[in-house]
Amino acid sequence: MGVDQIRERLHLRIEQADEKMLQVLDELAESLFKNYQSDALEQARQERIAAYEENLKPMTKEELVARALASQADIEAGRIHDLEEVKRTLGL
Repeated sequence: MGVDQIRERLHLRIEQADEKMLQVLDELAESLFKNYQSDALEQARQERIAAYEENLKPMTKEELVARALASQADIEAGRIHDLEEVKRTLGL
């Protein structure tokens, strides 16, 4: 059964439900959502941790020099702005 068919069937059941059935469906949906949301949040947290830890690997001297040169080029090209300049631009 496809997603659209499932949605259609659920909508039909909701339209046919009396107040007691709606309360049961609401509690069921909330319980499922809390469990799903918790799993989804944990997965997103683990992905953020993995991405962060990937950036913690030691750099070689060559990588460090390359990053420094790239930063210097950004500064000279005006692509880097200090905090005071940003505040002035925003009128803060």
